[in-house]
Amino acid sequence: MRLMLLQTTTTESNAKLLIEIALQSRLCPCIQQTQIQSSYVWKKDSNFSQIVSEAEVLLNFKVFKKDFKKLKKDLLENHAYELPEIVGIKLYKVSREYKKWCKNAFLDNLE
Repeated sequence: MRLMLLQTTTTESNAKLLIEIALQSRLCPCIQQTQIQSSYVWKKDSNFSQIVSEAEVLLNFKVFKKDFKKLKKDLLENHAYELPEIVGIKLYKVSREYKKWCKNAFLDNLE
């Protein structure tokens, strides 16, 4: 596991769907979910941008590099946003024990 994929969504139901897809497809052994407040500029029309502030759900997917593209594709296909934020972060250090747990997480069938 050498990557984290950070992604935001607006609803608990969309967050739950994205988490379920990632876990069931065995692309991520662990996903963290946090409530956040985001502020950003959004183009309302071609002549005007507005400042938006809203509650969001931040999802932190632990993902292996080989699975990043597939996870990104699955998230884009099932996301509630027109333009979802998907950010990949390369991890410099991961504890040996945690990395081993991630690699072995899907050796048994999910129930």
